[in-house]
Amino acid sequence: MHLNMEQVLWALVLAGHLVLLIVLMGRERASRFPWFTLAVVLSAVRLLADHLLQGKLTTIAFYWQSYGSMVLSALVGIGVLVELTRLIFSSGKAGLILKAKGWLGWSLVAFAVAIGAVWAWGPWPTWQGVNADPARMPLLLTVLFGIKAQMFVAVLTVETFLLMRIFGARFGFGWRSHPQVIGLGLSTQALGLLTVQAITDLMKRHLHLTSQAEYDHVVKLFNNIENSRSALWVLVLVWWIVWLWRDEPGVPVAAVAVAEEPVEGLPELPN
Repeated sequence: MHLNMEQVLWALVLAGHLVLLIVLMGRERASRFPWFTLAVVLSAVRLLADHLLQGKLTTIAFYWQSYGSMVLSALVGIGVLVELTRLIFSSGKAGLILKAKGWLGWSLVAFAVAIGAVWAWGPWPTWQGVNADPARMPLLLTVLFGIKAQMFVAVLTVETFLLMRIFGARFGFGWRSHPQVIGLGLSTQALGLLTVQAITDLMKRHLHLTSQAEYDHVVKLFNNIENSRSALWVLVLVWWIVWLWRDEPGVPVAAVAVAEEPVEGLPELPN
């Protein structure tokens, strides 16, 4: 069976999810990052569902499954950002804790910027267009909310990582700490999504197809752009696997603790 690039990248992304889950559970990271672990599980389930159910369900049922899971992923994504920022700014590791006013202020600013970016991005359908078919309006609203929620979380992720990167070291979390490692991967993935979305939106606005050959060329170009985002996703997964397998700087390795225990049959050293 001949596999195309899209199928190979899909398999690599899925394999990366499974290996990452093994690392999270095997290295006991899942208990520290439950929301991130849930996001990885949900992402793997979405990959499988979209791949296996495409063509097996009616178009309407497939849209409900695909965009409904997209909305759920966006909500979990916000939970991941809250989890990371709480670990950094509320741990008191370096003797600093972000107070309630600081949380409220930065959250309002970040949400306002993300909402403004999504609103300005467009395009937005008219209410007449959405209400043209009342029977399908719930599905249309779900599709619209799923797409916009995905973009909102992507913008919010980039903002959150910038704050983590700028102020994280002051709170005791350098760039090699696990929250920073996860944040860098999330923001890289978010930038890839936003870049691909911007390129495809720009191309759609300026396309004037006059033949089937031009249409086929554009479809191939869109597939290549999407494949580049999948390739970036693979790199992000490899980044997470490598760095989450390793212990954070300053954290004692388990083997050291074991080595410090007295060995049976040998006398203990005097204090």
